[in-house]
Amino acid sequence: MKTRSFSAGQPEEIKRTITEFREQGFSPGIAFVFATASQDLEGISGAFHNSGIQLMGCSSGGNVLTKNKDNPIFENEAVITLAELDPASYAYFSIERELQSSAEFGRIIGLRGAEIFDQPSFLLLASGLHINGEELVLGIQEAAGESVVMFGGLAGDEVKFQKNYVFTQNSILDNGAVVLVFDSNKISLNGINTSGWVGLGKDLSITSAEGNIVYSIDNQPALEVYKKYLSVQDEDMPAIGVEYPLLIKKDEDEFTLRAVMDVDRERKALIFAGTVPQDATVSFSSSPGFEVIDRTKQEIDRFHRSYPEADMILLISCVARHLALGPMISEEIFYPAEKWKLPLSGFFSYGEIGTNEKKQCNFFNQTYTLVVIKEK
Repeated sequence: MKTRSFSAGQPEEIKRTITEFREQGFSPGIAFVFATASQDLEGISGAFHNSGIQLMGCSSGGNVLTKNKDNPIFENEAVITLAELDPASYAYFSIERELQSSAEFGRIIGLRGAEIFDQPSFLLLASGLHINGEELVLGIQEAAGESVVMFGGLAGDEVKFQKNYVFTQNSILDNGAVVLVFDSNKISLNGINTSGWVGLGKDLSITSAEGNIVYSIDNQPALEVYKKYLSVQDEDMPAIGVEYPLLIKKDEDEFTLRAVMDVDRERKALIFAGTVPQDATVSFSSSPGFEVIDRTKQEIDRFHRSYPEADMILLISCVARHLALGPMISEEIFYPAEKWKLPLSGFFSYGEIGTNEKKQCNFFNQTYTLVVIKEK
């Protein structure tokens, strides 16, 4: 598997760079493209139309590429990684979500992948405002098997929470997914998911919820509870809620983070990126500061010892990490590129999907999800 990565501000620049690579004997079949929603997504998509390259792209909360040593975050340029790999080792499709639930949508994706390969693994990008990420993952697992390896993320829109997209060389979808299904016998996907967020304050109870919509916390309207605890105004939501997700307590040492994606002001309810169970015990949470970066680097060191070889590394990092860590986030972006001696590309997301080393897949918020792809 060979790759080439670059950034581009204009569609013509993308076309020109692809032509230059082909003249050098590089023949890509897949493009991974991340661009903010305010960029020319139609032009970027069109740059790949009739190119013979299948495009897997999404809008983001910021685009990431370790192109230089100064700043790996590109707000005004798309980042592109082109990959040349055996066409028999993967399948590609995009799918628009119609009236299905998130779980039903996931089952459609999982069933399609399982029909293509006996041992499929999935890399997917999905719209980030309309889909319950946890239900999407569970649906795929139901159709393709609980132990299926899966990585991906939800698209962003620079923390505006208005509209975000996934796109291909032929279409742009605001409620859908773009999927790569790999033959696990030929391509390995491995990765880590690390957060570092810690709980704040007293335990609270979810007293009314349905799926990813929370109506009340401790018998108070959920929106009012958030505003009170965070000392913010109505107009500050949902953006400020991304930095202060709910920490849902499971067992003594296990928890899940869920970030606010939208607000139902009429019902004073909060809409989260994934399911928040009724009667769950929760607390607010936040980043403890730059020690989060040290934890990330330790996890990368440990993971690198187990998987020292890679053809491509991809980062899906929660947009909240960028908001909380500011320019210091560059340190945890550059680190894996230095470890594997490869360019790293990716984006800031509204939710992350990842399989851990115990082969358990989950939907996350606030995580740093690193994916290592290796042709066998």
